[in-house]
Amino acid sequence: MKYENAKDILPQRLLEEVQKYAEGKAIYIPKRTQTMGWGEASGCRKKLNKRNATICARYSAGKSVNELAEEFFLSPETIKKIVYGKKKEIPPYSPTITSAGQYSNAGLSEEWVRIYLESLGGTMPNNEQYFLYDLARIPLRLIEKQTDSYPEDDVQSISGVDVPLIVIFENHKFNVEYQTQYLDYLLNQKINAHYAFVFGRNEEYNFFYNIFGKHFRR
Repeated sequence: MKYENAKDILPQRLLEEVQKYAEGKAIYIPKRTQTMGWGEASGCRKKLNKRNATICARYSAGKSVNELAEEFFLSPETIKKIVYGKKKEIPPYSPTITSAGQYSNAGLSEEWVRIYLESLGGTMPNNEQYFLYDLARIPLRLIEKQTDSYPEDDVQSISGVDVPLIVIFENHKFNVEYQTQYLDYLLNQKINAHYAFVFGRNEEYNFFYNIFGKHFRR
């Protein structure tokens, strides 16, 4: 480290004040703010960490290295470094509310929903058209009841299920597309509220949040 003479840097009045406390001593004056690591100021590091976490989550859910390389436009070698390298705090996936909550806490809610919907043969809503209201308990009375309800015997046969609902908010109405039988099961069990991820049209966000979102329990 190169030393500077204080009299060449500090104004005379300030120099005299410093001399009262440290005359003849070599002192280090720290920077006013801590130096940020690469990408921290621009947010690039946060985005890369989230991307790498997503890659690890998809790999643990069964995607191959080559499939991930093609999906993320990376070389297979790079994918291997990500998934085989230093272990990251990636929550284990399972179709449960507990797992969904862990993904939500890790900032990976969309990834949990994507994996779950793929297991049902569904697809994620377009993130350019829909916002995501994160995991919260919502009253089931708000969700439109399907007209083609399942027979009570089929509904009663569902047991030990503990999965969040994937709800679509559109035209000021709540609907489920892939979990109609599960919704019937919950209603049959007299459950008043249940955890759900809610996707809504971007243009309806203000209405949704003011009327409903502020009141849903996390």
